[in-house]
Amino acid sequence: IQQQFKAVLAQDDRAMQQIGRWLDESREVRRKDPSFAFELGQQIRQRLKKVRIAYEEYLKHHPDHIGARSAFASFLTCTRDEKGALTQWNRVLLSDDKNAAAWNNLANHYGSLALEGDRRDYIQRAFNAYDQALAITPDEPLYHNNLAVALGLEGFRRVAAAHYQIPEDKLPERALDHFKKCHALAPDDFVYAADLAEAYLSVRPLRKAKAHAMWQKARKLTKDPRQLQWVELQVAFLEIEDGQYAKAELLLKKVTDPTLNSLKAKVAAAMQAVRKQ
Repeated sequence: IQQQFKAVLAQDDRAMQQIGRWLDESREVRRKDPSFAFELGQQIRQRLKKVRIAYEEYLKHHPDHIGARSAFASFLTCTRDEKGALTQWNRVLLSDDKNAAAWNNLANHYGSLALEGDRRDYIQRAFNAYDQALAITPDEPLYHNNLAVALGLEGFRRVAAAHYQIPEDKLPERALDHFKKCHALAPDDFVYAADLAEAYLSVRPLRKAKAHAMWQKARKLTKDPRQLQWVELQVAFLEIEDGQYAKAELLLKKVTDPTLNSLKAKVAAAMQAVRKQ
C-alpha cells in the first residue's frame, strides 16, 4: 500500500517539475504567440489530469489513507481546484478530527474561497478551523502566523471581531499577540521575525521603538541580499516616521534589487509627501 502511495507521490512530483520546466522554457514564446500559450495550457491540463486520476484510483481502493487524501488535497490546491481540495480536507477530518495540519489547511482553503467569493460564512469557518488547529497543537508557529495574518485581512475584520467578541480596533493587538507567539516558538525564522516587526506598524499608538528593535533582529536573520534590502526599506519607513530623512535616504541607497523598485518608490514618495507637509 505504501509503495503504491509513494508511486503516486512520485508521479505528482514529476508532473509538477515537468510543468515548471515547460513554463520556464516557453516564457518568451508564450508572450509572443497566444496560440502556443493555448496549446501549452491544454498540454498542462492533460498532464495534471493523469495525476488526478492516479490519486482518485488510489483513494478508491484505500479511502481511509489520510496521507494520500492530504496529498491529493494539496495537489488540488496547486491546480486551483479549491472546492475539490476543501472536500478532501473535510474527508481527512472525518477520519481524524485531531489532525491539526488538516484543520490549518482547511482554514486556509476557507479563507481563499472567502476572498474569491466574498463569503462571510467561509470566513467564520476559517476562524473556527484555525481555533481547532491551535487547540490541538498550540506550539506550532505556522498556525499562530496564519491566524494572525487572517485577523489582519480587511474583509475579515467584522467577522473576526464578532467571532472573538472584541472591538474591531482591538484586532491588530490580538494579531500582534499571535505574531509574538509565532516568533517565540521559532526565533531563528526570518519570515516570522519580519512579520512580527511589521505587525507593530498596525497597532495604535504606533510602537516605533518596538518595531525598530524587531527589524534589527530580523536583519540578523536574513539569508540573502534581497531579504536584507527589504528590511532596509522597512526601517527607512520608520526613520521617515521619526523625521530622520537623512537616515532614510541612506537606507534607500542600499536597495538595489530591481524586484524591490516598486516598494522603494513608494517609500521615497512617502518621504517626499511628509517633507512637503
